[in-house]
Amino acid sequence: MASLRQKPSGAWEARYRDAAGRSHARTLRTKSEARRWAAEREADLRRGEWIDPRLARVTFGEWAADYLTTIVHLRTITRGDYQRVLNAHLLPVFAKRPIASIEPIDVRRFMAEKQAAGQAAKSLQKLRLVLRQVLELARASGAIKSNPCDGLRLPKAVQMEPTFLSADQVEALARATRTPYDLLVRLVAATGLRPSEACGLRVGRVNLMKRTMEISEALTVVGGRTEVGPTKTYARRTVGIPRSLCDDLGAHLADRVATLDRPLDPDDYVFTAPRGGPLRRDLLFKRFVRPAIDAANLPPNLRLHDLRHSCAALLIELGAHPKAIQERLGHSSITVTMDVYGHLFPAINEALTDRLDEIFQAARLNPSAPSPGLLLALPEP
Repeated sequence: MASLRQKPSGAWEARYRDAAGRSHARTLRTKSEARRWAAEREADLRRGEWIDPRLARVTFGEWAADYLTTIVHLRTITRGDYQRVLNAHLLPVFAKRPIASIEPIDVRRFMAEKQAAGQAAKSLQKLRLVLRQVLELARASGAIKSNPCDGLRLPKAVQMEPTFLSADQVEALARATRTPYDLLVRLVAATGLRPSEACGLRVGRVNLMKRTMEISEALTVVGGRTEVGPTKTYARRTVGIPRSLCDDLGAHLADRVATLDRPLDPDDYVFTAPRGGPLRRDLLFKRFVRPAIDAANLPPNLRLHDLRHSCAALLIELGAHPKAIQERLGHSSITVTMDVYGHLFPAINEALTDRLDEIFQAARLNPSAPSPGLLLALPEP
């Protein structure tokens, strides 16, 4: 229960305890104002809407620092991305503001200004994601009653349309790419690896006898440095290697042994930078794949990741089940597979419909097919 006390000055002090037993007080001019203020705080406590006035005064910048220490479950590259969003966009505007002073209108104005400044829809959504998560940490901790980002609507991001290469185009690109990265081009297109997974592939994960490789790591670039971490979905998967590529991989590894003049260690990378060391996917594309795209006269907007998309398209063309494609590419769910490649399946369905029509037409024209009378004469099971 709240307590009221009149001070020597004539003002009234209202005091109450929160759910943790901590005491909070405020001095007001009259007894009725003090009683009303205490009653409101107690009502908030009963409804679960009470906010801690001390936490409410903590600045957004301090909450953002706490937030960054709580996202250890994310990959290093993702945490670095969120830190850059905070440093470049959010902290310059909100850092010194008490968290409770940030209202929905402040968030809406901020987003409108960023959109007017030319931020793309995808970038706006990332800004909202990080801003909302910092504010949600404050809300869950009892610093604010509601999240000012709730109800905020932004333009939908338009996904970049993948570029799908045929097998002949993949081969043209590989032939124009410097050895041994021509093999990497063929491997990504034939197996659907993410480029970061191909760069992080270790010798000990490749089994040439079984024609398989275990995908468990990815080599990413964070702040200009290479870092080894889990795959995008944190899951391991085993991917089959086409027989011809096994021969090429075996020859490549034999060349590595001859160059190093020592046996390869299981932790050695299958593909390395020209002078040794980890292979950065951004430099791989810039120095070797980008020139090869121009030399092979392929679409100028082609990305390294499109080799993975091309693998999926070729699998669909071969009639692969979406579940098999999901497992091969390492998608977190079949929904992701269908969201990205679902538009390629209607052509397969059309081909299947035509094939079914051929089967039933052949049955109708088959003179040895049972007649309706014979069918009726069959005994019931």
